Amino acid sequence: VLATTTASVGNVLADTQVRSLALATRNVLDFASITAGVVGNNFGGTRMSQVNTTRDGLPTGDGRYLDWNGAYSATFTSPDLVEEVQVSVNTVDAAVGRGVGQVRMQTRSGTNNVHGALFYTNNNWALNTQGWFQNLVGAEKSYRNRNQFGGRLGGPIIPNKASFFFLYDGQRFPRK
Repeated sequence: VLATTTASVGNVLADTQVRSLALATRNVLDFASITAGVVGNNFGGTRMSQVNTTRDGLPTGDGRYLDWNGAYSATFTSPDLVEEVQVSVNTVDAAVGRGVGQVRMQTRSGTNNVHGALFYTNNNWALNTQGWFQNLVGAEKSYRNRNQFGGRLGGPIIPNKASFFFLYDGQRFPRK
Protein backbone atom coordinates (compact mmCIF):
# COMPACT_ATOMS: atom_id res chain seq x y z
CA VAL A 1 0.00 0.00 0.00
CA LEU A 2 1.27 3.48 -0.85
CA ALA A 3 1.64 6.09 1.89
CA THR A 4 -1.64 7.83 2.66
CA THR A 5 -0.22 10.54 4.93
CA THR A 6 2.25 13.03 3.54
CA ALA A 7 2.95 16.75 3.25
CA SER A 8 2.12 16.60 -0.46
CA VAL A 9 -1.06 18.08 -1.90
CA GLY A 10 -2.90 15.40 -3.82
CA ASN A 11 -5.18 12.44 -3.65
CA VAL A 12 -5.03 8.68 -3.06
CA LEU A 13 -7.54 6.54 -4.94
CA ALA A 14 -7.97 3.10 -3.45
CA ASP A 15 -9.01 -0.08 -5.30
CA THR A 16 -12.76 0.51 -4.90
CA GLN A 17 -12.51 4.04 -6.31
CA VAL A 18 -10.25 3.00 -9.20
CA ARG A 19 -12.77 0.32 -10.20
CA SER A 20 -15.96 2.35 -9.70
CA LEU A 21 -15.13 5.82 -11.07
CA ALA A 22 -16.07 6.30 -14.71
CA LEU A 23 -13.26 6.69 -17.25
CA ALA A 24 -14.11 7.51 -20.86
CA THR A 25 -10.81 6.08 -22.13
CA ARG A 26 -10.19 3.43 -19.43
CA ASN A 27 -6.80 5.03 -18.77
CA VAL A 28 -5.86 5.46 -15.09
CA LEU A 29 -3.89 8.64 -15.90
CA ASP A 30 -7.24 10.38 -16.48
CA PHE A 31 -7.69 10.27 -12.67
CA ALA A 32 -5.04 12.98 -12.39
CA SER A 33 -7.55 15.52 -13.71
CA ILE A 34 -9.92 15.03 -10.72
CA THR A 35 -7.23 15.74 -8.12
CA ALA A 36 -7.24 18.94 -6.10
CA GLY A 37 -4.72 21.38 -7.59
CA VAL A 38 -4.97 20.04 -11.15
CA VAL A 39 -6.65 22.22 -13.76
CA GLY A 40 -6.40 20.95 -17.34
CA ASN A 41 -2.69 20.51 -18.10
CA ASN A 42 -1.63 22.51 -15.05
CA PHE A 43 -0.30 20.49 -12.10
CA GLY A 44 -0.27 22.95 -9.17
CA GLY A 45 1.21 25.70 -11.32
CA THR A 46 3.72 23.57 -13.21
CA ARG A 47 3.78 22.05 -16.69
CA MET A 48 2.91 18.45 -17.42
CA SER A 49 6.52 17.87 -18.49
CA GLN A 50 7.54 18.12 -14.83
CA VAL A 51 5.22 15.32 -13.70
CA ASN A 52 6.84 11.97 -12.93
CA THR A 53 4.75 8.82 -13.44
CA THR A 54 5.73 5.52 -11.86
CA ARG A 55 4.23 2.05 -11.56
CA ASP A 56 5.50 -0.07 -8.66
CA GLY A 57 8.32 2.46 -8.23
CA LEU A 58 9.59 2.24 -11.83
CA PRO A 59 9.23 5.18 -14.25
CA THR A 60 6.61 4.60 -16.97
CA GLY A 61 7.19 7.82 -18.92
CA ASP A 62 9.31 7.99 -22.04
CA GLY A 63 11.80 10.61 -20.85
CA ARG A 64 14.22 10.10 -23.72
CA TYR A 65 11.93 10.91 -26.63
CA LEU A 66 8.89 12.49 -25.02
CA ASP A 67 10.34 14.39 -22.05
CA TRP A 68 8.36 17.48 -23.04
CA ASN A 69 5.12 15.56 -22.55
CA GLY A 70 5.48 14.49 -18.90
CA ALA A 71 2.60 12.41 -17.51
CA TYR A 72 0.97 12.13 -20.92
CA SER A 73 4.00 10.22 -22.27
CA ALA A 74 3.38 7.46 -19.74
CA THR A 75 2.25 4.01 -20.74
CA PHE A 76 -1.52 3.38 -20.99
CA THR A 77 -2.62 1.77 -17.73
CA SER A 78 -5.90 -0.11 -17.37
CA PRO A 79 -7.92 0.37 -14.16
CA ASP A 80 -8.08 -3.44 -13.90
CA LEU A 81 -4.28 -3.52 -13.56
CA VAL A 82 -4.01 -0.92 -10.80
CA GLU A 83 -4.68 -1.48 -7.10
CA GLU A 84 -4.05 2.12 -5.98
CA VAL A 85 -3.25 5.48 -7.57
CA GLN A 86 -1.61 8.37 -5.74
CA VAL A 87 -1.44 11.80 -7.37
CA SER A 88 0.78 14.42 -5.70
CA VAL A 89 0.48 17.92 -7.10
CA ASN A 90 3.40 19.61 -5.38
CA THR A 91 5.80 19.23 -2.45
CA VAL A 92 6.75 15.75 -3.59
CA ASP A 93 8.52 13.71 -0.95
CA ALA A 94 12.24 13.18 -1.61
CA ALA A 95 11.82 9.41 -1.24
CA VAL A 96 9.67 9.08 -4.38
CA GLY A 97 11.99 10.61 -6.95
CA ARG A 98 12.11 13.54 -9.28
CA GLY A 99 9.61 15.98 -10.70
CA VAL A 100 7.30 18.56 -9.22
CA GLY A 101 4.19 16.39 -9.55
CA GLN A 102 3.88 12.64 -9.15
CA VAL A 103 1.45 9.99 -10.38
CA ARG A 104 2.28 6.76 -8.56
CA MET A 105 0.49 3.50 -9.32
CA GLN A 106 0.57 0.20 -7.46
CA THR A 107 -0.39 -2.87 -9.52
CA ARG A 108 -2.61 -5.74 -8.44
CA SER A 109 -1.28 -9.16 -7.59
CA GLY A 110 -2.70 -12.62 -7.09
CA THR A 111 -4.21 -13.68 -3.77
CA ASN A 112 -5.09 -16.90 -1.95
CA ASN A 113 -8.60 -16.71 -3.44
CA VAL A 114 -9.53 -16.74 -7.12
CA HIS A 115 -10.89 -13.35 -8.24
CA GLY A 116 -11.67 -12.01 -11.66
CA ALA A 117 -13.76 -9.62 -13.76
CA LEU A 118 -14.81 -9.04 -17.36
CA PHE A 119 -15.43 -5.66 -18.98
CA TYR A 120 -16.68 -4.16 -22.22
CA THR A 121 -17.10 -0.49 -23.13
CA ASN A 122 -18.18 1.15 -26.36
CA ASN A 123 -17.84 4.78 -27.43
CA ASN A 124 -20.23 5.13 -30.38
CA TRP A 125 -20.22 8.13 -32.69
CA ALA A 126 -24.02 7.98 -33.11
CA LEU A 127 -24.46 8.74 -29.39
CA ASN A 128 -21.77 11.45 -29.14
CA THR A 129 -22.53 15.14 -29.36
CA GLN A 130 -20.98 17.79 -31.55
CA GLY A 131 -19.13 20.77 -30.14
CA TRP A 132 -20.74 24.21 -30.24
CA PHE A 133 -18.65 25.41 -33.19
CA GLN A 134 -19.31 22.23 -35.20
CA ASN A 135 -23.05 22.78 -34.70
CA LEU A 136 -22.69 26.45 -35.67
CA VAL A 137 -21.23 25.62 -39.09
CA GLY A 138 -23.42 22.53 -39.62
CA ALA A 139 -20.53 20.06 -39.73
CA GLU A 140 -21.31 16.35 -39.93
CA LYS A 141 -20.33 14.08 -37.07
CA SER A 142 -17.05 12.31 -37.56
CA TYR A 143 -17.30 8.51 -37.44
CA ARG A 144 -15.47 7.35 -34.33
CA ASN A 145 -16.12 4.05 -32.58
CA ARG A 146 -13.97 2.59 -29.84
CA ASN A 147 -14.56 -0.86 -28.37
CA GLN A 148 -12.57 -1.82 -25.29
CA PHE A 149 -12.91 -5.29 -23.79
CA GLY A 150 -11.08 -7.79 -21.66
CA GLY A 151 -10.79 -9.42 -18.31
CA ARG A 152 -8.57 -10.16 -15.37
CA LEU A 153 -8.01 -13.26 -13.25
CA GLY A 154 -5.86 -13.77 -10.17
CA GLY A 155 -5.44 -16.58 -7.70
CA PRO A 156 -3.10 -18.98 -5.91
CA ILE A 157 -0.53 -21.29 -7.47
CA ILE A 158 0.79 -22.46 -4.11
CA PRO A 159 -1.28 -20.97 -1.25
CA ASN A 160 0.61 -18.38 0.84
CA LYS A 161 3.70 -18.77 -1.38
CA ALA A 162 3.03 -18.10 -5.06
CA SER A 163 0.14 -16.55 -6.93
CA PHE A 164 -0.72 -15.44 -10.46
CA PHE A 165 -2.41 -12.44 -12.03
CA PHE A 166 -3.48 -12.21 -15.69
CA LEU A 167 -4.99 -9.23 -17.52
CA TYR A 168 -6.12 -8.92 -21.12
CA ASP A 169 -7.16 -5.47 -22.36
CA GLY A 170 -8.17 -5.28 -26.02
CA GLN A 171 -9.13 -2.24 -28.10
CA ARG A 172 -10.69 -2.05 -31.53
CA PHE A 173 -11.34 1.05 -33.62
CA PRO A 174 -13.62 0.01 -36.50
CA ARG A 175 -13.48 2.23 -39.60
CA LYS A 176 -16.36 3.21 -41.83
